[in-house]
Amino acid sequence: MKLTIRNKLIAGYTALIVLMAVIAGIGGYSLLKLKNDAHEATTVGGRLNSIAIEIQVHNLEAQRRVKSYLSEVGKLGPEKARSMYLEEADFEIHEIESLSAKAVAIAPDPEKRAKFSKIVDSLGVYKQALDEAVKDAETGAAASERTASVAKYESAADALHDDAEDGEVAGRDASEASEADIARTSQRAQSLTLGISFMGLLIGVGMSIMLLRAILRPVDHLREVAESVSLGNLQISVKRYSDDEIGDLSDSFARMLTAVKYFRMEAEMVQEEALHGEGDKA
Repeated sequence: MKLTIRNKLIAGYTALIVLMAVIAGIGGYSLLKLKNDAHEATTVGGRLNSIAIEIQVHNLEAQRRVKSYLSEVGKLGPEKARSMYLEEADFEIHEIESLSAKAVAIAPDPEKRAKFSKIVDSLGVYKQALDEAVKDAETGAAASERTASVAKYESAADALHDDAEDGEVAGRDASEASEADIARTSQRAQSLTLGISFMGLLIGVGMSIMLLRAILRPVDHLREVAESVSLGNLQISVKRYSDDEIGDLSDSFARMLTAVKYFRMEAEMVQEEALHGEGDKA
């Protein structure tokens, strides 16, 4: 198929439209991915911080319930004290266990994961110490044994409390880190958008210049040829730059120039013959 000017224009502008569509697609995909990354960072950080606070709240409530149980079991009896305090404490402990497992699963890095894993380990020690203290309180063990089991429980409770505080710090750090990630993501999105837009602008300008040169260069050449011929310069040569309508026009210009040269030569020959004839008569 002959590459006409019409086809060149259609191909050029179609390429520009496709280019813009590709750039828009790349930009849209990049922005969507960055948005998802920012949302994920926000979700993880905020959720981890919320879980850490919930763990500490449940821990404080569990220890308050256990303390009330240990102080009232002798007055109320094991069954009533258990129903009033220990069952609620067991619920709080179960919540701590569930939340700690979730925190370990979503922790964004090994350091924070280790802190929440430590809560799980401390909770196991805490539950074992609580069971011993409850057993000694309900079975009427010797005072020394009850004192020792309560002291062991309090030590485990303090360790769990410290680990829960460390988890709270880790959750707060994760939340602050997610905010920093959002800021970095926003900056990256801005830079990426500007970069893609600038690249598209450069490519579009480059393609436009190439298309204009392909059309205007041969036209300018033909204009120069026409001006030279109008000034009487018939020695100029016509170049064919492309195989399209302008190329055909160049061929027409070349044929016209050849014809003008021929007619000029004929006119000069007729003029010379006329001059020679007049000389012979004289």
